[in-house]
Amino acid sequence: MKLPARYEKDGASFSGGGMSTAFKCKDKHLDRPVLVKMLQTGVDKKRILDEVKALGAIRSKHVVQIYDVLKDSSGEVAALVEEFLPGQDLNDVIPINEVGEFLRHVYAIACGLADIHAVGVVHRDIKPNNMKIDAEGCLRIFDFGLSRTDGVNCETIGTIGTRGYIAPELCVPSDQKVNFTSAVDVFAFGATALKLVRGKLPQTFCSIPPDLPSVETDFTKQTLALPPAIASILNQCLSKEPANRPNMDTVRDTIGRHLLHGRHKATMIVGEKIHYIEKIGQSVKLSAGSLGSVNVSYNGYDFIATNVVGDVFINNMRIVPPQNLPGACVITLGAPTLGVRRRYITFDVTHPEVIL
Repeated sequence: MKLPARYEKDGASFSGGGMSTAFKCKDKHLDRPVLVKMLQTGVDKKRILDEVKALGAIRSKHVVQIYDVLKDSSGEVAALVEEFLPGQDLNDVIPINEVGEFLRHVYAIACGLADIHAVGVVHRDIKPNNMKIDAEGCLRIFDFGLSRTDGVNCETIGTIGTRGYIAPELCVPSDQKVNFTSAVDVFAFGATALKLVRGKLPQTFCSIPPDLPSVETDFTKQTLALPPAIASILNQCLSKEPANRPNMDTVRDTIGRHLLHGRHKATMIVGEKIHYIEKIGQSVKLSAGSLGSVNVSYNGYDFIATNVVGDVFINNMRIVPPQNLPGACVITLGAPTLGVRRRYITFDVTHPEVIL
């Protein structure tokens, strides 16, 4: 297929995963670099249509954007135009030897996958080779040539994928049909996280099917000492059974919670007094004489109510200490029978965003 005059080749071509040929071009209308992916001869055109459909539905800063589709002389889609991501893939940053850096990378991947799954798409080829860090330092997921709409034709014949990232349920004889869900991406995410930690995947893990469970794949046994909750949820991602793997929203939120450790601030207004808690280990005693009292402390993740004396309520529910406080609530001191003599304290937490 001949390129439209709008696009001018600006670099060497390279293989797009065996199904397409990709090359850098200049979009002369918008004066920007783009990537044009053309389907190779003999490859089912459904591959490129699946990629167009997937990228057209996803809106995420962690997923490559599609700009245009190009049609051949018969009017069928033959190529797509994506944003060009310069540089090397995620393999360039491994192994990662610092916990904070590791959490930032897997958080970005989890955010991208959560956005992909939110519109009902299964990527099916998650691995470091299909991720890049863009010029602004943002991790981007690309190559949706194997993608499917979750629950629609989510089946394949034989084992398809990259060794080390193929979920166990996909490891079947070449003539056997198998159905799959977004859980295959969750497994590949766990494998990607393992490679980020180790530098390379264990040989036994790359067998078909992967050898699980094993000490080599246990995130609690790696040289990088991860927080227990992080190691636990990453181990769940590598579960043999798809149903035992968490969804990517849960993974994203668990990692994000640790990235925000110690960055929250609570404000409590008692009459004309304002109390703040913003340091780990800091505590404030809220008291109204004989009506009651409660201590509020911060452990870096949650604000916790303890040492309750008298009648103390959160949003009209009696406190059962130690109790985590919600992000916004009213703490009431005094029994309901006291009516207007009760003391009301507003409690509010600022929730910072994860900045990568």
